[in-house]
Amino acid sequence: MRIAIRADGGSKIGMGHIMRTLVLAKELAKTNDVFYVCKDDAEFAGGIEKVQQEGFNVVRIKADNANEETLNVEADILITDSYNIDEEYFNLTKDYFTKTVYVDDLNCRNYKVDVLINQNIGAEKWEYSTSEQCKKLLGTQYILLREEFRQEEPILIKEESKNVLITMGGADPLEATNKLLDMIKGLDFTFHIVIGKNFRNKEVFKSMENTSENLIFYYDPVMIDVMLKCDMAIAACGSTIYELSALGIPTLGVIVADNQEKIAEIGNQEHILINLGHINNLSKELLLSSVENLSKYETRKIIQSNQLKKINKNGVLNIVREIQS
Repeated sequence: MRIAIRADGGSKIGMGHIMRTLVLAKELAKTNDVFYVCKDDAEFAGGIEKVQQEGFNVVRIKADNANEETLNVEADILITDSYNIDEEYFNLTKDYFTKTVYVDDLNCRNYKVDVLINQNIGAEKWEYSTSEQCKKLLGTQYILLREEFRQEEPILIKEESKNVLITMGGADPLEATNKLLDMIKGLDFTFHIVIGKNFRNKEVFKSMENTSENLIFYYDPVMIDVMLKCDMAIAACGSTIYELSALGIPTLGVIVADNQEKIAEIGNQEHILINLGHINNLSKELLLSSVENLSKYETRKIIQSNQLKKINKNGVLNIVREIQS
């Protein structure tokens, strides 16, 4: 089959849509012709570059006419992961492509698609507006984990936690990393700080490299390599939460986008993370007390146990099986 994936990523919207669809794209490409459809605009250059680096062709469409131009794409199946669409988009694409798939987080529309995917914790309890024929793949049985995270064993929870990961996504448009670094000064931990490829003002972090011995910066690294060095994490509540959970790394979750609110809320209820709330409302006092709480051995053991129970490492294979059928 010929499968088109409609998604964008870049410095303003982050790389979440691109990164999670790449997990699906790589599995589907083993038996299908898979390519991307992306907006041809400087704002989304980072997403296009990443897709091409991973070996996929890109059909470029005009940003101001994206929905209509998608209909000119030749494919049997269209998979869409984007917030910048409406119900008209679903109506048009449903009639044009043999099958349509949508990757969702928000549950805010009528979804006229053949397959609806929401990998997020608690999504199986949501009431979606779809046709009876729509196949709904909801919850952590359908987590889109990269292959290296599916294969790696969980970390060992140590009596003492010394190494803390800080990762705010591939772009960090709210500059949450800077805000966290201002708050953690003086803490007796080694902080491993991930600076994504689409961060702005990277020179700010370059200037910090020699100012403190307990700050280690990684620029667009292999994420799993950095994660495995750490005992706990402070992370944005996007797909990275599931990668950390698959590795059993206890995490303080920070909200940096609207679509992360339910992940943070339900993840906290299910005890796979500790929710710190939105970065713009986070106080230094709450962050420091939460780091101290998470550094306790028993707290980390409990969280890891819940993480490993909730996350299905082979979720992408479950999705591929449904799409193929």
